[in-house]
Amino acid sequence: MYKKILLVLALLILPLHAIAEQSSKKTDPPVQKEGKDNGFEYGSPQYTRPETETAEVKTQIQKPSFNGYEKAAENDDFALYVEPESLAIKLLNKKTNYVWQSGLDHPDQYRLNKTWTQMAQSAITLDFLDRRGKVRTESILTNKSRPKITKKKDGFQADVYMKEAKLDFELDVTLEDDGVTVSIPYSKIKEDKRSKLVSMRVYPFFGAVNEDDENGYMFIPDGSGALIRYEKSSSKADAPFIGSIFGNDAGIQKNIKTTEGIVPVQPIKMPVFGAVHGVKQNGFVAVVEDGAPYGDIMAYPSGVSTDFNWIASQFHYRYEYFQPTSKDRKGITVYQKNANRFDVKLKYKLLSGKDADYVGMAKAYQNDLLKNHQLVKRKDDADIRLDFFGGESKKGLLWDQYIPMTEISRLPQMTDELKSRGVDNMFVLYKGWSEGGYTGTLPAKFPVEGDLGSKGDVQNTIADLNKSHIPIYFSSDYTEAYEGGGGFSGSKDVAKKISSETISHQEGDQTIYYLSPWKSMDMLQSDVGKFHDYGIKNVAIDSTGYKLFSDFSKTKSSTRAASIDEYHRLFGDIQKKIGNLALYEPNMYAWKDTNKYLDVPMYSSNYVFVTDTVPFVQIVLKGIIPLYAPYSNYFSDREDQVLRLIEFGVYPSFLLTDKPSRLLHDTESKDIYTSEFSTWKSEVVKEYKMIKDTLGKVEGETIVGRSIPKQGIVKVDYSNGVSIIVNYTDAVYQTEGTEVQPKGFAVIKGGAK
Repeated sequence: MYKKILLVLALLILPLHAIAEQSSKKTDPPVQKEGKDNGFEYGSPQYTRPETETAEVKTQIQKPSFNGYEKAAENDDFALYVEPESLAIKLLNKKTNYVWQSGLDHPDQYRLNKTWTQMAQSAITLDFLDRRGKVRTESILTNKSRPKITKKKDGFQADVYMKEAKLDFELDVTLEDDGVTVSIPYSKIKEDKRSKLVSMRVYPFFGAVNEDDENGYMFIPDGSGALIRYEKSSSKADAPFIGSIFGNDAGIQKNIKTTEGIVPVQPIKMPVFGAVHGVKQNGFVAVVEDGAPYGDIMAYPSGVSTDFNWIASQFHYRYEYFQPTSKDRKGITVYQKNANRFDVKLKYKLLSGKDADYVGMAKAYQNDLLKNHQLVKRKDDADIRLDFFGGESKKGLLWDQYIPMTEISRLPQMTDELKSRGVDNMFVLYKGWSEGGYTGTLPAKFPVEGDLGSKGDVQNTIADLNKSHIPIYFSSDYTEAYEGGGGFSGSKDVAKKISSETISHQEGDQTIYYLSPWKSMDMLQSDVGKFHDYGIKNVAIDSTGYKLFSDFSKTKSSTRAASIDEYHRLFGDIQKKIGNLALYEPNMYAWKDTNKYLDVPMYSSNYVFVTDTVPFVQIVLKGIIPLYAPYSNYFSDREDQVLRLIEFGVYPSFLLTDKPSRLLHDTESKDIYTSEFSTWKSEVVKEYKMIKDTLGKVEGETIVGRSIPKQGIVKVDYSNGVSIIVNYTDAVYQTEGTEVQPKGFAVIKGGAK
């Protein structure tokens, strides 16, 4: 995992200046008082903008009309209405009198052609293959399908027949205490023999906003989280955000041509999106509860195809893929013959008042995860993660040479040195410990490389660290298998694409295969006894927590949904039979399985249409699961990056070696270019002390509020009444009797409101 991180981060390493609360300088810095503009140095999309207090309140510019709509259900807080021909809905918030709607009251007033108008007004728009194999699009209103509606106590059910696609399906809309749920059961979908369903968009224009008619934004789960604020149509963006939930399926790998203009995105970790109409006024957060492994989140900013900002989900029943027809890699592009079988369930939770912003969305999502036991509260102590790199192989003409970088018996000596300097809470992660090094023999893991130490050395080191109350995790993987590695068969154990090719990718000169989920489970069972022999009780697993794919092997296939179930069993067995589990970059379905979240995203992807980066993941998980950042010794601007750790509630990480990193120059791990413990130990101590001075005051607490008083100033409120203010600017920031020094922070008790 470290290679991906290092390639993304800049190569320039800057010295870390000490950041001390209420620190002083020889020359008094300028003072930035609350209310004074400090410029836009931190106005890039990688930070969060202040909300414009003087912005005109534009919510519900035109009073919505209920003409043509029928009341379907009502409870204490909401009333649900449906338009019988299009199945468009309106949802009245009885407490605020705000109306959420999926269609447009006056579509003729906007610049929309017939096709876009039909999609905007319809509950469902689908793509299908006609009898000639051509992809065509149809909305409910395209051919006046006239659904058959059955009212029920808490909503309505509609039987829909799409005339052109010759497709029957059922749409179920249920009014809940906090919003509305939309369901499409797979068992009710009936295809014609000559046309095949490809995908569905569900209520695509729910909450859509024309240009900047509202003061608000769309939220997308890109990286740590990102906002797309409503703006006038412009040429700034020419492509939408379209991201596959839990990443692309490597078993399908739909080929997307660059001419389509689709922007590539980071793998989406959470099946959630949202929108705000008037910050702190009205908003919603939508959660894909069923069908997420086959879903996309799509956001179209104003100016991309239409003048509307709209965000929605779509679901793929068939994917396009490339089928080779000859050994020279010629082939054809086709769609899956058999449909993916899954139910769709999409829940819109409505937010109002102080909860109507991205923080409110994150808190609502957090509450749902806890309520549904998809998130388990773990012990959260402010500490530091130290990854020690064991070694790597260097390819030779006749045989490979092993390069030992950190013998395991050295770990207690290095941690003792840190403890003597005040680092009293840390955990160690040991990687590259298997025979042959980091890229040596995976998926085979044992024995431990002899040049790093014997079994006795491993046992003694674990015992020594335990005496100092320092957990040690051994890093490994149950998905990736290196070419030439041991313990697997390339023909039997490697997952297959739908095209019958093996699933693999290249990292440098190394070919890496993906193991079938069933093989991953088999390997764990054979490894359990070996972990016990070495006394290993904590394991960190890399790609298995975030690489999700279908396996089309003829002997034993697996859908993405089935793979999730198998990985749950694998993670559960690790915890039952070995001990604690840490996961790198886990997808949401694995959050309940991990004791620690490693390499949490700290930025968004910086697409041209993104206006703000927000710590949505961190707000959902802070105080529930301890979060650890990518390696601090590979940050380009370490001063600001440490402030970002404090702001986001994330603990620091370092990648360290006993020997100089130049020894790895000609190996597969050549990206480790600065790691020597003797060089970085002082910085480890500095970062740890700053984290203890700040996040140490909010251990186990959740984030309940976040505000941007001025550009470059962030205030984060915690559940115990403590607030942390971070000042990224070069000026002193003053507020309510508190001074926050430039590039500094302040901890305020009783600061949460």
